[in-house]
Amino acid sequence: MGLDPRKGRPELFIWDALPILPVCTRPSVGQENSSTEDDLSVLASEIIDISTKIRACVEDGTQTPLVVEYWDFLQLQCAMYVTSDLPGIPNHLQGSLPKIKKGLCQRLKGKHGRFRGNLSGKRVDFSGRTVISPDPNLRIDQVAVPERVAKVLTYPERVTAFNIERLRKNVINGPDIHPGATYLTLQSSGFKRFLKFGNRTKLAADLMIGDTIDRHLQDNDIVLFNRQPSLHKLSIMSHFVKVRPWRTFRFNECVCTPYNADFDGDEMNLHVPQTEEARTEAVCLMGVFLNLLNIDKK
Repeated sequence: MGLDPRKGRPELFIWDALPILPVCTRPSVGQENSSTEDDLSVLASEIIDISTKIRACVEDGTQTPLVVEYWDFLQLQCAMYVTSDLPGIPNHLQGSLPKIKKGLCQRLKGKHGRFRGNLSGKRVDFSGRTVISPDPNLRIDQVAVPERVAKVLTYPERVTAFNIERLRKNVINGPDIHPGATYLTLQSSGFKRFLKFGNRTKLAADLMIGDTIDRHLQDNDIVLFNRQPSLHKLSIMSHFVKVRPWRTFRFNECVCTPYNADFDGDEMNLHVPQTEEARTEAVCLMGVFLNLLNIDKK
């Protein structure tokens, strides 16, 4: 079989020690009078408990049938530690299983597992999703964002001498009037203030260079536009915002081809980069015009 005769022995592939995950990956949920342990912690404690019983039985010379029963239970617990999806569990062991516990495999596989649920795709902040519509009046690198979406999605803009007057107007408008703002973070203290309450006019007058305003999405902001399934890199590109009324994302139908989009009820996702570096990278690497195929006719 091509295995090393010394280091590739079959018996070396049999577990004689059980790897235990660190506590941070199997946290216990604290309650008033008790705590609920994670499934892996419960299985590990049961394996330790039954191993201790087997060791005691062997040392005391207990009858063989009892040791064999303990041994079968230990085998089952170790198998369930890896995967709880076990067909054909013996009848005499089924009664000792109060509920099916999640093993290592159940954490990884499936739609809600680590790979598909937490790595390949996940729920994120500063994103929106709604139905798409065509709008031939927009440039191919623009996307029309509904005003009600623009009020929810924000961008943290640092106050400078060049934008302080515009941001003062945003602060006065507050979270309910577009273009407005939802939060003000003071540079001096780091205190974050919700702008729905309080004297916004005074806050706008006291605005200092260096403060940060979480302002509404507005025209010419950079956003990432994505249609699933994301099959190639052109399935997500950056567009410039045009805030418009109504409730759908609209874009020029010339960009349908890379997204493979049609307007029979398709929905698309919008993501708002939260730093200047992210915005710059989005424009320079993912801009629509920079992903066009230029064919030299000569």
